[in-house]
Amino acid sequence: MSKALCCYAFEALVNKLNKGSTKIPLSTFQKELNEQSNDIPSSAPLFITWNKNSNLRGCIGTFQPLNIDQGVSKYSLIAAFQDPRFPEISIKELSSLSVSVTLLDNFKPIKNQLDWEIGKNGLKISFYLHNEHYSGTFLPSVAEDEGWDKLTTLYYLLKKADYSIDKKSVNDFYSKGLKEGWLVLTRYDGLKSGLSYKEFKEIRDDIE
Repeated sequence: MSKALCCYAFEALVNKLNKGSTKIPLSTFQKELNEQSNDIPSSAPLFITWNKNSNLRGCIGTFQPLNIDQGVSKYSLIAAFQDPRFPEISIKELSSLSVSVTLLDNFKPIKNQLDWEIGKNGLKISFYLHNEHYSGTFLPSVAEDEGWDKLTTLYYLLKKADYSIDKKSVNDFYSKGLKEGWLVLTRYDGLKSGLSYKEFKEIRDDIE
């Protein structure tokens, strides 16, 4: 999709950890990588995912369309420092990190819980039950990366939303909620690009 966006996510993190360093703009990375600014949308919902030695280290994003430049810079830091599941990323971890930037598009509420494709569609769930609100999402790559089938993915999506349910009841739960209208299940597409710190450093060194 765009390695320049991944470079810019790393650039934001490095600039934050190395206070006083000069921040290279997104346009410079695009020029270095022969990417055109019109190759990507000017604004989009997005998620930033940090991995350390192939293990999740932080992942946060927004479903609100943001200016790509500002959105990648902002959420690269939020995912690195404010994911409540992990401690803040430290400068010592940089060399073992990789980053993925996923731009989201084509949001469509679905009436059948199986009306989506593994590896292509992400899922977003939202519902109120017993005076409590539950919500959660999986990016398009999650089910494929984990080797889950559709029902297993739907089960873990409920768990991510902090709703406990027996796995055998998952299909009936979704069917009932979608039919009665108190559950909203939305599928969406994602354009994803990834980059390791080593690759980023090589690209940045060429610029300097």
